[in-house]
Amino acid sequence: MHFPYLTIGKKDDPKGRTFTVHYVASIQATGLCPPAGNGTVRPVLLAYAGSSSAVRAFTANLRAGLAAATTDRRFELLRSLGYKHQLTSPATGQALAIAYLPDFFHLQPGVQEHDALRFISAPPRWWLDRQEELLAPEFGSLARDHALAMAFVARLDARTPLPIANDPEFHHRLFGMALEEPWSETGENRQAFTFDGIEALGLAAPVLCDVPKRVFADFLASATAKLLPRHLAPALRPPIPSFASQLAFNFLTA
Repeated sequence: MHFPYLTIGKKDDPKGRTFTVHYVASIQATGLCPPAGNGTVRPVLLAYAGSSSAVRAFTANLRAGLAAATTDRRFELLRSLGYKHQLTSPATGQALAIAYLPDFFHLQPGVQEHDALRFISAPPRWWLDRQEELLAPEFGSLARDHALAMAFVARLDARTPLPIANDPEFHHRLFGMALEEPWSETGENRQAFTFDGIEALGLAAPVLCDVPKRVFADFLASATAKLLPRHLAPALRPPIPSFASQLAFNFLTA
């Protein structure tokens, strides 16, 4: 797999203030994090790798607000957006860094100051493999689809006060309906949501959700009435099964 160079500074800088690593992956969602006016990309996730010393130096400059570029793209991480930086060592002397906006990826978001449900569901493939094994006796060849639905609906549930029926089949069908809505994206609309290199991080193909709370309320009411009539009346939902706690997103285990 080819990993292009990602560089901070000018390559011909006589003072040698250039920092270079290998670009691994990125996710851009213009609705969540609009690009700069000069075409500079402000990703919701950026991953890069190199020697431990190179990654440390590169990260320090990236966190200081300096832009980084490949041959065809320029990235900027605004400090005001609150990026989280995860660092792991895939091999001795090597480092993989992932900078991302935690509120869009973690199962439990921080304080939500906007009137919308916003997140990106991209569960680790190891987690999907495990859930597929657990769900296969009940759902057969659809077990992996149910696991993907579980990850997506768990994030919806963590961001809305509305009760979502705790029913795996309902989650599966709700997820399918959500993918047909204009407020979800899988990367087909490359103006709104793009990603590459995700396989190298061990993540499933990401799904973006960006829906106003009132729109989601109408969607959920309609879906519940259509798919699960017995849950029409508001009721306290049973606790989520314990394995859902694994959904807390930790890029170090991806």
